[in-house]
Amino acid sequence: MMIKCIGAIGDSITHGFYDDQNLGWFTRLGQMILAEHSGEYVFNNMSQAGDTIADAVHRSLYEVLSRHFDLIIVNIGINDLRRRKNSDMQLDFSEGRRAEYWQQLLTVLQKTGAKIVVTDLLPVVESRYTPEATLLRRNSDVECYNRQIKELCGQNNIPFFERYPDWKDRNIESLYKDALHPNTQGHQLIARQMFDFLKAENLI
Repeated sequence: MMIKCIGAIGDSITHGFYDDQNLGWFTRLGQMILAEHSGEYVFNNMSQAGDTIADAVHRSLYEVLSRHFDLIIVNIGINDLRRRKNSDMQLDFSEGRRAEYWQQLLTVLQKTGAKIVVTDLLPVVESRYTPEATLLRRNSDVECYNRQIKELCGQNNIPFFERYPDWKDRNIESLYKDALHPNTQGHQLIARQMFDFLKAENLI
């Protein structure tokens, strides 16, 4: 039996920050997969806190291309949307620059021959930002970015896992540690939804 490898590219959310059990959704996803497919998969989380879409392109060049993957999950972008408080000027990337980096990333990943899944960005809890906060994210930006990522995935024939509408209708304050990082319960929900999506798409 050939063991399959699943990788993840992301930021602190995919890395697993603020999971009380130090697992994060990707490790929890791995546990769910192995519970049904014992010994059939290994997992490699290449996520790094603070990464932007530009960082993901660079990371994919020296981490992804040097390994064999059967499936790569991409969940990144929230750090591309940092704004200074009370400013309409986006700090990091314009919409056009984001599109360029995303296309570079998808092109690199497609060269691996692995199956690829891209997730959207989850909503942020804007009410959690304190008066002292100097950087913040807005849900209006998240929604716009999600539409852009979805369109790029469609152009590249890559599955896009959309979660934002479902999460927006939930009591997300109970699923978050702060304004944008899931807590343990949030990580578990992400893992469960990802597991169900991968099964429905026949990717595991």
